[in-house]
Parts: sequence; C-alpha cells; structure tokens
Amino acid sequence: MKKKLFGIAFIICLATIISCASVFSNPQSATAENIDVLVSLDDASLLAAYGDLFAYTQGKTICVAKNNKLLSYEEKSDFDEFVDVAINSTHIIALAKKGDDKYLWAYEYNDRRIAKISHKFSGLFLNYIVGVYADNDGKFFVMETNKVNSVSLNPDETNSAYFNSNTSLDDGLYKSVKDFAVSNNVLYCIDDGDFYEIKEQNFNYSDLSKFLKKNGDYISLSAIDDKVLLLNANGIFGYDIASGALSSFVEEGLDQNSNVCCAYDKENNVCYAYAKSSQNAVNMYLYVDGKLEYYGCFDNTVYTHPVEYDIVNLYKTTSGVTLYSSPRHLQRMGVIPRDEYLVALSKKDGYIYVYYHNEKDNKTQYGYIKENSGITLCPAQKDTPIGAYAQPLHENTAIYKYPFAGSEKLVDASIYLQLIVINNVGQDGDYTWGWYKVGFVDSQGKTVYGYIKAENASPYTQLTAPSLSKSVKLTSKKLGQYISLYALPFDNEENAIEVAQLAEGSSVYLKEKFDKNREWTAVYYDGKTVYVRTANIRAFGLTSWQLALAITVPCVVVAIIAAVVILIVAKNKKSAYIK
Repeated sequence: MKKKLFGIAFIICLATIISCASVFSNPQSATAENIDVLVSLDDASLLAAYGDLFAYTQGKTICVAKNNKLLSYEEKSDFDEFVDVAINSTHIIALAKKGDDKYLWAYEYNDRRIAKISHKFSGLFLNYIVGVYADNDGKFFVMETNKVNSVSLNPDETNSAYFNSNTSLDDGLYKSVKDFAVSNNVLYCIDDGDFYEIKEQNFNYSDLSKFLKKNGDYISLSAIDDKVLLLNANGIFGYDIASGALSSFVEEGLDQNSNVCCAYDKENNVCYAYAKSSQNAVNMYLYVDGKLEYYGCFDNTVYTHPVEYDIVNLYKTTSGVTLYSSPRHLQRMGVIPRDEYLVALSKKDGYIYVYYHNEKDNKTQYGYIKENSGITLCPAQKDTPIGAYAQPLHENTAIYKYPFAGSEKLVDASIYLQLIVINNVGQDGDYTWGWYKVGFVDSQGKTVYGYIKAENASPYTQLTAPSLSKSVKLTSKKLGQYISLYALPFDNEENAIEVAQLAEGSSVYLKEKFDKNREWTAVYYDGKTVYVRTANIRAFGLTSWQLALAITVPCVVVAIIAAVVILIVAKNKKSAYIK
C-alpha cells in the first residue's frame, strides 16, 4: 500500500514539474500597449505636473496620468474638498479641508498604483496652511500664512523655513494667497488677483505691496524656465523675469475655474505647460523659444485609431523617436531607440501611426510619431532573391493582411498556393526586412494581397499541365492584335502584372472548367498559372484568324477558278477566231 501511495505521489510531482516547466518555457508574448489617457475634470478639479506626467483631483479622487496609464486613488477620509495638490517623481501631497480644519496627506505612486502612506508633517500648523507646491527638482514646499516651508517625506531630512514675513500666523501676509511657486530662491504668488515676486528671505512689512509686479485678476501661476506663467479667465500670459515684460501666450479656452502648471521633462530636455481648460480638459503646451506651442489635449474624447492602413512602409530611426498614444492625447508611451525598424501604417495631421516591435523585450507597440521625427525610408525592392513567383514553404502557412503577426490572418495557405511576389516590403542596404508582399487568387477567384514571412516562402515549383486539360485558342477583337497574359486578375491597370503576349490563335490549357461569364480565366503557361481575359478565349468555334481564313480561302478559290475559267474561255475564243 505504501509503495502504491509513493508511486502515486511521485507521478503527481512529476506531472507538476512538467507542467511548470511548460509554463516557464513558453512565456506569453507582450501585448500592444496603446491606451489613450482619457480625463474628465470638474469645475473644482486641481491640477499639478511633474516631468511628462500630470495629476488632478476629481471630487475625492486623485488621478495621475503616467506612462500612458491613468492611476487613481479615492480618499476615504471624511472631508469637504481638496484645496491644493503637488506631485514629484514618486510622491503626491494633498491639502484638504473640512469646515475650518485642514489636513495634509501624502501618497506614493508607481506605474501600477497610488497608495496612501503614513507620514507626520512635523513643525507645520495644518490649519494655517495656504497651499502646497513642488518645483522642477521635485522638492516639496508648503506655504503657511506667514512663511514657506520645504517639506521632505524622508524622515532623516529636516525641513527649512523660507520667505518668513515676521508676522503672526493669524495675521500672516500669505493667508489670502491664491497660488504660489518657488524657483531659484524666489517666491512668486498671487494675492487678491495681483502678482508678487518676493526675493527677500526675511522681511517685516505690513503688506505685500513692496513686492507687487503686476496688477490684474490672476487666478493661477507657475514658474517655467526664464518666465512665470500667469493665468486669468481670458488667457495665459508670460512674465519675463529679466525684463519684467508681460506677453500673451493663450487667449481662449479658459475660464475662472482654470489653472496652470508647468514641468521640466529632463529625459526630453523640454518644458511642458498644462492648463485646465474651460471644457474641463487638460491642454498641454510645449514651451519653445519663449512661447507656448499647443501640443495636445487630454479629455474624455475617445480617439479612434485607424484599422485600415493607407500606407505600409518600412522606416529606420536615425535618432531616438518619441512614441505617443494618439495625436490628440499625446501621452508619451516611450522612446524608440536609434537604428530600430518600424512600419508606418497611416498618416494624418502631421503624425504617423506606426507598428514597432522591440525584439529585445519582445514587446509590440502601436502608436504615433511626429512626421518630422528622425526616421528614414527603407524603400521596397521589386527584384527579390526569391523571384517573381513563390509558394508557402510549409503547409498551413499564415498570410497576413499586414506585415506583422498581430494583424488579421487572410488564409492558412497550402504549399501548392501560387504566390506572386510584389516586393520585399523594405530594404536597408544589404538588409532586407523579413516580409514579402504577395498576391494570390482565393477559392472564389478573387485577387487578394497580403504579407508572408520571408522565412516561410520558397521559390515556385513549376507546374505541368495535366494530360486531360482542355486546350483552347486565344483570340482578339482586332485582327493581328496580341493577347496579354497576366500573373493575377486585376480591377485597374495599376495592379496589372503582365507575364507574356501571345499571338492570335495560340493554344493554351485551361486550369479549370471554362465559364464564359467570368471576367478572367486561369490557364497554364510556361509551367505557371496565369490569367487571361475570358473575352480573349475561343473555347468553341473559330478564332478571328480562322474565321477570316474561312471567309477568305473560299473567295480566293472562287476567284482562282473564275480566273482560270475566264482564261480558258478567252483562249478558246481566240483559237476559234484564228480558224
């Protein structure tokens, strides 16, 4: 009994080991990551940004758009609303209030989730906090009514006080500040709609008028490079720190609920500006040469990606090329390195929809690149090593609609299927990308174009016409006109691939039962299947040459007989006259 149980246990263990080995030896291929980030803000939503990502609040939920994903965390605490939010590369801090009480919470995030963390903000008077901010280096600042504190979530680091107004917390000069930013040891803030630039670390003034730079009805600001962005209900303006000049950047799409924030993307060495629009979307701008260029919009609109591709071209990257989720929602999906190959599928509005497969990570992505990105075309070559005719190398070889395995499969082809090689898709010097574009005729007699992996195709083995094949004659509508044979039936002349021209009356073998109602008929020629217009086949009766001869020969014979008769009669008359 023990031996039997031991045997059963051994078999179970062995089966488990084999199944586990099969799992680990056949890893699942990575699927394409192409999810547009859709956001839907409300009038009370707050906005913050860091690098190429942004965070916003919606009700009691904090959301982060990161790496083409939307992360969210619903705050379960009892509170009325969020007052301010700030984000850096790893953490978020949020200021909330309930009645007269205020709360400061900390969260950490990664590519998968947002999680609340336990953190004590020692040395801060929570009910006197006005707002929070993170600079381009990811350093957090908290403004109280009379000073600004740097805040570290690392318990080993100490906080420091900045821009101390030497006033009490109750009478602090910052208590009505609407928004603020800290950059290069300078405090920028908006108080009662006016813009202030504070460079003194310690001061004792009864108000902020000494620091006033611009009067106005500003509601939000952010520091970017050499400027401060100021926003009101009419637009976004740039305040030049050096000259003090104010210039208009954006003049529409904003209202009293809008706010603006900017961030420096170190990886791409660019500054981005994010603005909450009047439509409760997030408009994204690129800061270039002292002005804002519209870059994209994140809203609740679903962007429809093309499913039928109007181009299929192979390109090679000449530099790192940024891949985006869509032309509208320009969330960065990653950077395609230099000297990588990608397939262009469609072009629209200055963007190219592409397919990219990273063989190193076995990861496939579909996304958009800018049309003026660092890419160069690898042109397709019609003269291929495999020749003009090919056939599948293996039984049930897949032929796809487009040159990548993730596209629609057209057919599992037999090794006897005759393929016409259109081109090799793309070639870069001596390197030929591993796909052929081919044409073939399906079971319904329809011409189909698709793509086959080069490793699955071989040169065509010539056919011999069966001995029982019916022989027919070729004919034309015009006497003496040659008849063209084609590799494939076609709808327009652009797709015509002419194989040969045969003279009137030439004999060919039918590949299939003759049907005079079809436009094209398959015949054998030079060991291959070719196609001729059915109108050029005379299956029964006489060809035009034969018909012409049938009419001409009797007439000639009659003419000859008549001529002979006339000569004989004339000769007889002459003989009789001589006598």
